[in-house]
Amino acid sequence: MKISLDYHCSEPLTQQAVLQIKLLIVKRVLKPGDRLPSVRQLAKDLSLNPTTTNRIFSQLAQEGVVIQRPGLGVFVADGPTPFSAEYINHTLSRQALGLLVEGLRFGLNYDEILKVIENQHAGISDK
Repeated sequence: MKISLDYHCSEPLTQQAVLQIKLLIVKRVLKPGDRLPSVRQLAKDLSLNPTTTNRIFSQLAQEGVVIQRPGLGVFVADGPTPFSAEYINHTLSRQALGLLVEGLRFGLNYDEILKVIENQHAGISDK
């Protein structure tokens, strides 16, 4: 499992790791049932405190992305999580607003922000 953290970025390391693990799942590098590294191993690989790594796994489990099985490890969950349409809309709307605000803050117009999204989508689609 290849995760690269940017220690100079303002985004918290936990959020960077969570996003990258989700991206590996979306790209099908990690598949349902795959076992993730242990808390200690991931902490060592990423040069993080095990408590931070535990937070990464806890957030992924809370979001239904992974399943934690005590004594066995952490595994990629089967398929999309069963969230309500309302929850999905609320979550994506909040994230879209953040992206829109940041893009506008950087001086981009709406079409330029959409192009950023399209480029990211193309990068995910290119397996």
